[in-house]
Amino acid sequence: MNSQPFKLLGLPTLVLRNVLQFFNPIELFELSQCSKRAFSIIPLSGSKKFNLRINERSTISVNGHYFGTYNNSPLSENNLHGTRTFMESTVKAYLHSEHELVSFWDNRNVGLKAVFFHLSKVFDCAIEYARFTDKIPAAIYMSIIDLITSRQSEIKDLTIWGDGLTDEHVTEIFDNLKVTDHLEMNYQYSVPRPIPFNTKSIDIWNSSWITMEHLKSMNKCTVIQLYRSTLTDQDITLFLNNWKSGKFPNLQYLFIKSSFISKTFTAFGLPSLTGNQSHEKTILGIEREIYRGVDVRRDDGIAAKVRFDDKEGVLQILVL
Repeated sequence: MNSQPFKLLGLPTLVLRNVLQFFNPIELFELSQCSKRAFSIIPLSGSKKFNLRINERSTISVNGHYFGTYNNSPLSENNLHGTRTFMESTVKAYLHSEHELVSFWDNRNVGLKAVFFHLSKVFDCAIEYARFTDKIPAAIYMSIIDLITSRQSEIKDLTIWGDGLTDEHVTEIFDNLKVTDHLEMNYQYSVPRPIPFNTKSIDIWNSSWITMEHLKSMNKCTVIQLYRSTLTDQDITLFLNNWKSGKFPNLQYLFIKSSFISKTFTAFGLPSLTGNQSHEKTILGIEREIYRGVDVRRDDGIAAKVRFDDKEGVLQILVL
């Protein structure tokens, strides 16, 4: 007796909704590739409650299931499972596991944009992260940002880094998108301007444009890390006094590296380094460490370790 194919799309809507809730995001994506009708039923799975993330290394995840984008290569020809269509592009693909689907592109950045746009359309869910470890062309980067801002006004985690970004681009991002949890910047403003630094954690890899006024505006942050800073002894002294008086009540970890801090600088007139103990604390899910810190208390009695390394020009604070 020949078995008959199961007609999924023929199920009553309520039953279909219950069935689709057992599909993972890759299975739902594969279903959406079958037909326009199949594409249209994906929302019945509850996909609007999913979370979409652009992760490091040009990978996009939806609820812990990954859609990788890679450049075409001779090796990719050996491990293929047909083709998949993302927006208007049909490309070769490889189902690496039940948790990961890989697609191959002539241009990986173009692929990242196409996959991101397509998955946003399939699942119609919130975009939590937009992280980038590779510098991508500004036109592609801004098109991704434009899609995000057309759908939502906030994002948890954002990296600002694109080849050819301008001050106007970056200002537009801050005007239209609030970053709530973590902001990473690999962009250097040519002319310093006010920025709403109201996220929990900030990493700025080239902070030469960051002024004391910018630092003051970070007074709600939990973690501040500034590299290649131009802050001076006077700036750092003012900051430390503000921190000690309680003007940075949420701050638990600070790292500032500046070649403009003099070798003779001391924090609160205390020795730069003391003892040989290391202190660690997990803050916002990441372990932070300070070595040979000096004991300091804020005016409200909160204890911390403060360290200034005159050789590296590094100031650290770890609230205990």
